[in-house]
Amino acid sequence: MKPRKHRGRFASGVAGGVLALLLSTTSALAISVDNVIQMHKSGLPPAVIVQTLQSTGASFNLTVDDLKNLEAAGVPKAVIEQMMAKGSGATAAPAPEPAPEPAPEKAPVDDLTRMRNEEESAKNALEEEERIREAARRAAEQERERMNAEEKRRIADALAGARDAQEDGDYYKAARLFREFLDSVDPKKPSGLQAKLGLADSLFALRLYGNAAEIYHELVGAGSESEVFIPAFEGLRKCTREIAYNPVTLEALTNYFVGNAPKAFQDSYNYFLGKFFFDYNRADEAKKYLGTVSADGADYGEAQYLLGLLGVQEAGDDDSDERNLKLLGAAKNFQEAVVASNAKNEPRIAHLAYLALARISYTVGLFDVAIFYYRKVPSDSTSYVNALHEAGWSYFLKGDVGRGLGIFHTLDGPDWESSYLPDTQLLEAAVYMNTCHFEFAHSSIKRVEGRYLALKKPLATFLAEYPTPEALYRAFVLGQTTKGVEVPGLLRKAVLANEEFHDLYTTVTAYRREVARIKKEHGRFGDKLSQELLRTVENRHKEGTIALGIKINQLLQGLDQELTELEIKLSEVRIEIDEAAGNVLAKELEDAGNAELKDTAEAQKAATIFVGDKYQTWPFEGEFWADEINSYRSRLTDKCGAPPADASAAAE
Repeated sequence: MKPRKHRGRFASGVAGGVLALLLSTTSALAISVDNVIQMHKSGLPPAVIVQTLQSTGASFNLTVDDLKNLEAAGVPKAVIEQMMAKGSGATAAPAPEPAPEPAPEKAPVDDLTRMRNEEESAKNALEEEERIREAARRAAEQERERMNAEEKRRIADALAGARDAQEDGDYYKAARLFREFLDSVDPKKPSGLQAKLGLADSLFALRLYGNAAEIYHELVGAGSESEVFIPAFEGLRKCTREIAYNPVTLEALTNYFVGNAPKAFQDSYNYFLGKFFFDYNRADEAKKYLGTVSADGADYGEAQYLLGLLGVQEAGDDDSDERNLKLLGAAKNFQEAVVASNAKNEPRIAHLAYLALARISYTVGLFDVAIFYYRKVPSDSTSYVNALHEAGWSYFLKGDVGRGLGIFHTLDGPDWESSYLPDTQLLEAAVYMNTCHFEFAHSSIKRVEGRYLALKKPLATFLAEYPTPEALYRAFVLGQTTKGVEVPGLLRKAVLANEEFHDLYTTVTAYRREVARIKKEHGRFGDKLSQELLRTVENRHKEGTIALGIKINQLLQGLDQELTELEIKLSEVRIEIDEAAGNVLAKELEDAGNAELKDTAEAQKAATIFVGDKYQTWPFEGEFWADEINSYRSRLTDKCGAPPADASAAAE
């Protein structure tokens, strides 16, 4: 747009109203040098000021000081020339008129009247200046609105092709056109922000979540006053449901005010920030944001679950009354999470909350309550095995040895043969020892040694063969083993069951697929956009593989430590079994007066185990069998002649 045409349109579209106002309120002598300076500072174009002076017939006798003041204020030359043209030097002086007849003498004006007249004149002058300023303000505002409307029309015209392609589902073309548009505008202006939003939406539709997240994140940084702020944040949240995108720079979201946004958006925003701080172990900030999510918000159930976890962390590990009160508060959060998640049909959160409620009850010794909540976790839940395993401990510690042992026998069966649950057979050994079935106890220990302790050596070999995060990633995830050294299958499945590993693995896999897709569709994106997209996602993929390799190493090192501790526990339990067997033998000898011991086979006949015994085949398969196992129990008789000893030590 050329400046000259711009001024002409402005004068014809706006000056008319301004002139009408001035003509109706101003005489030719009402406009002063200061008024002209004020009109210029208010943003009126020079053409409008000149037209105003011409229309009102304003006349000036400019002094040297007036000219200096006008130039100092930056008043355009055209305006000054117009003022000088109306001054005393513009034309020849008229002939002198005859002296007027002396006017009749007026009565002297008293001081009070004179002061009132001066005040009235000053008031009128101020009002006149205010009217001029208001006229200039309205004119400037109209011009801004006109320019904004024109800019929006220009943006719409320029982006029409990209948006048409987007609506037609041709996201490759849309992404390319949006990117080409960005080369012609300032990316920080509204047109540039709109083009970036369109580009991010197109990339998300192509499942290029890494690149889409980066652009959404950048757009959110434009601030909450930007018209792209809300859609960009919503796009960012969609990406985080697909990949674990959680850079530390997201903390900048705390700088933006969203109090004027719709309530649903505020809830989503506060949950997002609360989850961010939760992931970075910043409990106080996490509670601040999670606690503001309203009860009818879409994320309320998960917010309450995270608040419950924070409460458990804050409670600590001591046995004080204060700790129990904190656990009670956390339990209320978990109960809220259950109610909200069930109402919104979000079973995953409900199952996790049930598991958390059961663990709190178990911790404070309310085993019946713990069992109630453990049984709330259904068999198709990813938390089911953990719930079942821990329920077995609860049965055992409350004294229901048969029920607990029945569950542990079941977990030792075919449906969970790939689950990493070494404590089940360790507990079996403790139960057998406490009921004086010492041969069964030793048999359980041997199964633990053969199934779990045998994993220590190949695990150590695997960790030594792949010492770096990158090497661990290639070997564990991609199966690129240089010498055929692989992690044992049972330990591999234990790693795969870890939630943090799952999130990282999902993200890195998405990045890897994104790289492959960009390379494959290079021609449809174009050289420039392809290079930019690859640069972004390849960096993210590299960072992700290192983080995933570190997590794999942490988990495998943890399993190695668990196996070492398990080996120590087995040694202690074996010693306890031998000591208990010796004590029983000594007592039997004393009671029988050194009589012959009863035949071992006769003693074993008294132990009838209906479920899970090594001598019995499994009668059930599939879901029906899995659904019924909470009702299984062992009918193991006590050979010691007394209630089984407290097994709390085995549960340590």
